[in-house]
Amino acid sequence: MKILKLTGFAFKNAFRRKIVAALAITGIAVAITMQVTINSFIAGMDETFNDIFSELVGTFQIQESNAPAAFASQLPSNITDTIMDFNRSEEIIAVASEQTLPSTVNNYTTILGKTLFGTPMGINVRGIEDLDLFMEVYSELDELTEGSEYFNASLNECIIPYSLYENNSEVFDIGKTFSILVNTSYSYDVEITGITSSELGGMQQSIMVTGYDIYVPLQVSQNILTELLRNDTTSHFLHYESRGLDSTLFSNTSTNIVAVRTSITNSDDVGKFIDELVGYLEEQYSGMEFSTLSLASALETMDDLMQTQNVVMTVVSIIIVISGSMGVIIAQLVGVESRSKEFAILKATGWKEGHIIYSVIVESVILGVVGSIVGILLALGAINGLETMIPMGVMSAIITPGIIFTAIGIAMTIGVLGGLYPGIRASSVRPMEVLQGS
Repeated sequence: MKILKLTGFAFKNAFRRKIVAALAITGIAVAITMQVTINSFIAGMDETFNDIFSELVGTFQIQESNAPAAFASQLPSNITDTIMDFNRSEEIIAVASEQTLPSTVNNYTTILGKTLFGTPMGINVRGIEDLDLFMEVYSELDELTEGSEYFNASLNECIIPYSLYENNSEVFDIGKTFSILVNTSYSYDVEITGITSSELGGMQQSIMVTGYDIYVPLQVSQNILTELLRNDTTSHFLHYESRGLDSTLFSNTSTNIVAVRTSITNSDDVGKFIDELVGYLEEQYSGMEFSTLSLASALETMDDLMQTQNVVMTVVSIIIVISGSMGVIIAQLVGVESRSKEFAILKATGWKEGHIIYSVIVESVILGVVGSIVGILLALGAINGLETMIPMGVMSAIITPGIIFTAIGIAMTIGVLGGLYPGIRASSVRPMEVLQGS
């Protein structure tokens, strides 16, 4: 019963001195705003990373190692069958071939805008040999938006990512023409038949988007590459023969990248699997060398980075607690000094030192909780503002219940630590000296 009375007394007194209360609340609110905002963006990055890791850790790409560029890689036509004959093929979920073209800024440079680096957003054309196998390896095309259809392998059609449609729906929509401009000199028109679901991202779930993936039938990418490799044309700004691709070796069945999806979930095991597979392929194709692109090592590095960020945030939280506590201590000391007569009377009427310390700490905790609520509201505004300023795809924030509870817990800790010393000072007053004016 005594505790309830003391708590009620503290609650009434917490806001009695408005300036002192406002200063304490402001200090805590600023600290909590920083803590919630930073933690929310880290949580968003962590979720994005986990999505990428769970999907792509066991996926890698193979291409010819001595090719001057990815589009110049020329793989054997039966490489997918050879890969499935590998002695560890039971760990392979799917193998899909594709043909990428030189990246281009297309005819839509002014519409697409620029990347975070200030360069034009690119268009990455990916010619797909087998749509079903491609979807077994990657998730980008697993689900399309309403009204979309998958392209016909023999027609000039394409599927575009939702991120491209979302911001430019008046230009990129079902039934409209998408003009692929490659090498600033050769244009090839395809009809948009599908748009990927907004819920999916696949390879586009990168933290920093520098281009859009456009999916076309393999026949389309081969038509474009064949035109660029012709020896009897002078119309192109730069002929790709000079880029190292031997047109005499090129055929209508050529692909330049093969993607392998495995059931392996450990990055180290993925690395060992890749080494064994590459060794096997180089034995099967004498004179050829293969290189691989695996996200496993990069994702592992990102995991280490996220762990480091968590340590940094722990340190930041400690700093916030210390700085917030100092602010509350100063504000409460001012209030305690001005209320010395009040505390003297309380002691003279039977209050114990512990009662006074408890009441001052409860006052500080109340101010801390109010400050945390204000800080959380300010953080929501700050997050919305920052997300509108940050380029698309760089990062997003997620406010979890854990972040909210942590913020309130930190504020209460600040209240306890910030009210402890002023409470001790208040409890040490001597009623006779104070009442006599000493």
